[in-house]
Amino acid sequence: MTQVKEKKVGTKNQLKRNDRFWLGVFIIPNLFMYTLFILIPSAVGVLLSFCEWNILGPIKWVGLENYRRLFTDELIMPAFGRSLQYLAYGVLPTVFGGFLLAVLLNWKVKGIGVFRAMFFLPLTVSSAVAGISWSSIFNPEAGWINLLLKKFGITGPEWLSSFTWALPSVTIIVIWLSLPLVIILYLAGLQRISPEIMEAAALDGANVWQRIWGIVFPCVASTTTLVVVIEILAFLGSPFEISLLMVQGGPLDATTSLAYYAYKVAFEQFEIGYASAVVMAQFFVFLGVALIVLRIRKSIKARG
Repeated sequence: MTQVKEKKVGTKNQLKRNDRFWLGVFIIPNLFMYTLFILIPSAVGVLLSFCEWNILGPIKWVGLENYRRLFTDELIMPAFGRSLQYLAYGVLPTVFGGFLLAVLLNWKVKGIGVFRAMFFLPLTVSSAVAGISWSSIFNPEAGWINLLLKKFGITGPEWLSSFTWALPSVTIIVIWLSLPLVIILYLAGLQRISPEIMEAAALDGANVWQRIWGIVFPCVASTTTLVVVIEILAFLGSPFEISLLMVQGGPLDATTSLAYYAYKVAFEQFEIGYASAVVMAQFFVFLGVALIVLRIRKSIKARG
């Protein structure tokens, strides 16, 4: 009997050793790449924000001078304002739109897999491909949006070359690129809701709309917090790529966010240190907004 127990213990220990081995095999390469391409560049960026460097010359330590310059730079506040506009125009539509689409795609009906594949398609599309595709959609002469508006007697704007409409146009593209991940996260959250809860609500006379907002949405509150934080990060970063590819920050800097402004400072003016300080300012914007979201979530949870 003792030998059998010892054999079982030995087998379990062997399995644990095997698990640790394969855990290391899969995690260590990822940790190495994450450290090499994320952590080290981030640490270097923080250090450079305290320095003056034009890429070709030597690095010179200037302390807080770059951060002091942030308060006197006339271009930083407009870029900061446009970053906040991206957040205001994009985060809530993406969160609530993604939630409603996830509810629709969660229905157990025939052929729903086809619709899910359609909504997940943007995950396979790069920013460059999205930019080219949406450029044709927003074309003022041949784009299908303006052609559709024309059928109703409405003259569509010149979306990407209009000072008023360029930023909303870029925001729409980022929403389109962001929706698949939001839908996936909400679908995972919806799977955890017990069908009995929905059946009980239906028996109590709650209609579909009341069940969605009164039961389903509160049940995925933790998912919503995660989605909001992810989308804040997305709308601080992704507009840079789309703006760079499609309108180069224009027209008249109408789509220039903090990220794009940092890019211009770094690679047009070759002020790497100050560009790093601008990026750090953007990081603190993200951190501040994320902390506000978490605080609101905590308050709502405490009341509920």
